[in-house]
Amino acid sequence: MYQRILLAYDGSIEGRTALREGALLARRYGAQVFVLSVIREAAGTKLGEGVGGAGVAQQQGEYEQVLQEGMARLIALGFQASGKLVIGEPAREIGAYAEQVRADLVVVGHRRQTAVGRWWSGPSGAYLSDHIGCSLLVCRNVIDDAQFAELLARNELGPAAAAAAALGARPTETPPGAERAAPASPVVHAPSPTPGPAHPAPSTARRRLRVVLFLLLPLALLIALIVYATGGGSISTDDAYVEANTVGVSSDVAGIVGQVYVKENQHVTSGQVLYTLRDLQYRYALDRANAQLDATRDSLIAMQASYRTMQAKIAQAKYDLGYSQVQFKRAQNLAKVQIVSKTGYDTAHRNLSSAQQGLASLDEQLAGIAANLNGHPTGPVEQYPQYLGALAARNEAARQLAHTVVRAPFDGIVTSVPSIQPGRYLAASITAFYLVDTDHLWVHADPKETQLTYVRPGQSAIVEVDTYPGQKWHGTVESISPAAAQQFSLLPAENTSGNWVKVVQRIPIRVSVDTSDRNLPPLRAGMSVEVSIHTGHVRGWSIL
Repeated sequence: MYQRILLAYDGSIEGRTALREGALLARRYGAQVFVLSVIREAAGTKLGEGVGGAGVAQQQGEYEQVLQEGMARLIALGFQASGKLVIGEPAREIGAYAEQVRADLVVVGHRRQTAVGRWWSGPSGAYLSDHIGCSLLVCRNVIDDAQFAELLARNELGPAAAAAAALGARPTETPPGAERAAPASPVVHAPSPTPGPAHPAPSTARRRLRVVLFLLLPLALLIALIVYATGGGSISTDDAYVEANTVGVSSDVAGIVGQVYVKENQHVTSGQVLYTLRDLQYRYALDRANAQLDATRDSLIAMQASYRTMQAKIAQAKYDLGYSQVQFKRAQNLAKVQIVSKTGYDTAHRNLSSAQQGLASLDEQLAGIAANLNGHPTGPVEQYPQYLGALAARNEAARQLAHTVVRAPFDGIVTSVPSIQPGRYLAASITAFYLVDTDHLWVHADPKETQLTYVRPGQSAIVEVDTYPGQKWHGTVESISPAAAQQFSLLPAENTSGNWVKVVQRIPIRVSVDTSDRNLPPLRAGMSVEVSIHTGHVRGWSIL
């Protein structure tokens, strides 16, 4: 009945089953045996070819060993079989080789599939039968050691197969409850020497499972559509980081570090002394400023005394001027009646002119003293510019001396403290170390511009920190930047050329974070976070 039998062998339990049952048929009908092993052409195989063929060579070596094993089993059974190894789709390759050797029966093993696998992929036997032009035997009846021994006892395998029972059988190859499939056209099943148990009808549970799977598909699609329609009320971005007020601690005076009073990562309070500079030179400067202030006060007091003295001199000069005027008038009258000499008249005139000039000079001196006293010669010394200038110089010297003691501007944690040590010279405004505010934190996020359609200041937000999985902080959108981040870059994007590429921009937003809950772990500046902002706008039911 069968003259040429093709055995599909891959080294699996099912393949060994096909090998044994096909060998029994070939022994019974005296048929010629051909063995074919197929390397399935998958994506990994093609990738292996692209990078040098290492993957293909490895697979080919493994399948050659499998083929040699199958050939050895047939030789042990007394067959002179022909073997071949190919790469491709198993069904097509088996059909092509069967046509090449003009086989009238193809024997393959049966591999069980789950209900879901059969639902998606369909019956493999029907797919294989489309590619061959002869009968197809799907072996499901596994011949174990006991059955082989029984067949040997019946002398159905012949003396050449005496050693095959030990060589070809493995206890682990026998799946319990294995069955032979009933023959169906165009799939032909040869009778097994040892009949297996009958194939049970599909169970009610399996039919129900298939119905449930078909019903679940539209239900899942409906649920997904509802979730999509009612969603969209929140936007989220992971391009966000924790920010805090950070200041580089420094002083506006230069000097040598005298003492450092804090340690690395120490928490400090506002006004706490952080470090000091050696202040001897600033104390000397303050002493000089105090001395200059006292000298200025004394000078102003002396000027006020000079002003009063000048006023007395002016009063005396005015009296002398009046006397000189009377004497000149008397001499003038006597000169008219020629009682006084010409010399007496000239002397009286000279005395009057000298008195007038002396009074004018005293008036100018008084005005100069009053100008030095800011036009208020009788006012308090503390209001004069000279005193105020000396006082400012003194205050500046005192300020510089005070700034040799550097204090914390706010509560926080100091860092990079080891960068300074006592004895190091610090120029003015050089950062000694940093102070990070731990009480006023916020989140700086850079969502895409397409996500900000419905985002407004005041909306609630949820902040999740990568460092603390499962922990959530509540926040509020505090502000939205008026410009995209690229507007402030050193080299803004140039879109005037004809080959520019549109890139979605990032708009910075600031989210304030509520850190009042002390049960939550502490946040630190620079931590990566994910921000979800509830906009209250859903996609709606229009898509339904």
